[in-house]
Amino acid sequence: MSKYPAPGALPRARAWLSRLAPRALARFDHWTSLACICDTGWLAGTRRLADPVSAAMAQIMRRRWLVLTSPPLAFSKFTALRAGDGPVHLRGRCAGLPGHDAAEPLWRTEVQDDQAEGRVLIEEGHDFLLSVAGGAVFVLSNGGHLASATPLRAGDEVSVFGFADEVPDRLRMASAPHGRGGLLPAIRSGSELPLLLTHVVR
Repeated sequence: MSKYPAPGALPRARAWLSRLAPRALARFDHWTSLACICDTGWLAGTRRLADPVSAAMAQIMRRRWLVLTSPPLAFSKFTALRAGDGPVHLRGRCAGLPGHDAAEPLWRTEVQDDQAEGRVLIEEGHDFLLSVAGGAVFVLSNGGHLASATPLRAGDEVSVFGFADEVPDRLRMASAPHGRGGLLPAIRSGSELPLLLTHVVR
């Protein structure tokens, strides 16, 4: 649970995205979906930007948002990355892990009014598999955010922005296991930029 952004924060973030990286807004089903990442490294700089924006700050924000406008990485190129490389963009279909209730969403966000905290964001996400052309990637939910009011369910097409990693392939899901015991390619949050998921908007 986290506090909903302060009044004016979302319009300000939208304004900066429109100015510095307008194509990035196309990744979100609605600009209010920015609420869950307003206080993260993806958008935190927009809270402090004065008009006019400094060239240095604009360069930092453009670099962070460039990945949101990039085409998805091919599976073969993703698996060639080293752990920690990124952020990169993957796109594929979601699949629940064995044991996950198919009736339950893989990820959801909800806005609620709390007597003590005021308006709050509630977000619940689970690890899942991302099926991409060529193989499967394990999505580590810890620290991540779904920028959508629509719950994420198995079978949905989603864009995932995060950092390369590997996890032990205990469920033997890898199409070509490598290393002792087998490893599965994974994507996760980074130290400054959390994992970000958006429904594919067509």
